[in-house]
Amino acid sequence: MKKLKDGNSLYNHLIVSFDNIKGDTDPKIKTGGSRMKPKAMCPLAFVVVAAAMFVTSTSAQTAGTAQTVQTSNSSGPTPVNPGALSATTTVLNPGVVTWVHFGDLNITTGDQQNYADFKEIIKVTNQYLKNGVNFALLPGDNAYNHTESAYQLIKQATDQLQVPLYAIPGERDHKGGTTLYNQYLEPVNYQSFTADKYHFVFLDVMSGISDAQNSWLTNDLDKAVKAGLKSVIFMHSYAQTSELKDVIQRDSVIMVDAGHTHYNEIANDGNTIYAATRSTGEVSEGPVGYSIINIDNGVVSWKFKTLGSWPFVMITSPTDKLLMIDSSQIVKDTADIRVKVWDDKGIVSATMQIDGGLAVPMDRIGETQMWSARFDATKVSDGDHKVSVNVTGVGGNTDQDVITVMVNHSGSAPQVKRPFGPEGNSVGSYTEKGLLGTHTTKSGFPDKVGKSRKP
Repeated sequence: MKKLKDGNSLYNHLIVSFDNIKGDTDPKIKTGGSRMKPKAMCPLAFVVVAAAMFVTSTSAQTAGTAQTVQTSNSSGPTPVNPGALSATTTVLNPGVVTWVHFGDLNITTGDQQNYADFKEIIKVTNQYLKNGVNFALLPGDNAYNHTESAYQLIKQATDQLQVPLYAIPGERDHKGGTTLYNQYLEPVNYQSFTADKYHFVFLDVMSGISDAQNSWLTNDLDKAVKAGLKSVIFMHSYAQTSELKDVIQRDSVIMVDAGHTHYNEIANDGNTIYAATRSTGEVSEGPVGYSIINIDNGVVSWKFKTLGSWPFVMITSPTDKLLMIDSSQIVKDTADIRVKVWDDKGIVSATMQIDGGLAVPMDRIGETQMWSARFDATKVSDGDHKVSVNVTGVGGNTDQDVITVMVNHSGSAPQVKRPFGPEGNSVGSYTEKGLLGTHTTKSGFPDKVGKSRKP
């Protein structure tokens, strides 16, 4: 069990408000087991470049011995790498929360390619992303054979990461219990916190959702929605969403972010976005990489980044048609085209085009990584329109992002009724975003694993 020291800078500079966190040491134990007990929280306020973050916490109880993760007069959720908290983004972008999703690691030994890839992803995250993401995610299946040496390798790598990192357990982390996972990664199996206007929930679903976890989750999400927050759920496999249908539909869950699959995929049931990021340790399509996700005033954007050149740009608003989950996200009169750009040397220019027309210069928003330009939709017809953005870095490298927006001057459009959940709601191939469309929302692993990055 990790225990943070008094005065840790995240909690001195980051925490604004707390609710509750709770975790089971073994989600299969429903009665009579060792569980965490809620603890009253003490609020502490801060503002970093006008972006507020709220964190929820409780004491953690493992193997019958209670230890409280606590600093100074406040406490909060424990990330995988507590030392990285002092490196929390120095440039936060108001209204936008961003995270990087690393993909299932499946680590075995240090001489394998997947471990080299993971260390390289950490290296580029530190170089290019650390001032532009709020946190990072390990989505489960961290150690392939559940050995202590594998978890030690993961810990050695994550100790180098300069971004707060949170993890959830997968089925491989549950082999023989989660003792090693709790010792080297997260001391709790589920937790939550709030950043800006959004609530983030990390669940343990691979042995079923225990009664205790389900009760905690219902209370946690109910409180979030009463506070006017939209929620994101992280789980190892989004096949378990059917067990959470009531709370997902009731409590403004706008996204479920998962691992488990060996391929990239996004589904949209009209209420919630479901995303799966390609495994780092076992890859059935394309090169290794990681996904970056933004929420910009309720608009979800997702894109896969392979290891390679920079800069990297994402359109964060307005909503890509394929990710639209609310009729208010239709473009009516005018809209700000907003993008977020990552590069360690800086950006010299950004331009926006509508349907391949005139390139319009974009303006940087203050000292943030956000750029914007006004789109006058009154000059185009109702229907779909392509928005493309091109950026040029100081070093001369360029990058592009493309989305399709829906314009309707009445401000409404008929919405197709879709069944709940990811099954049958895949957006399919979207190569500009890293979605190759080789699979369609299967609940388990693909039938055939192509390129393997484990022994």
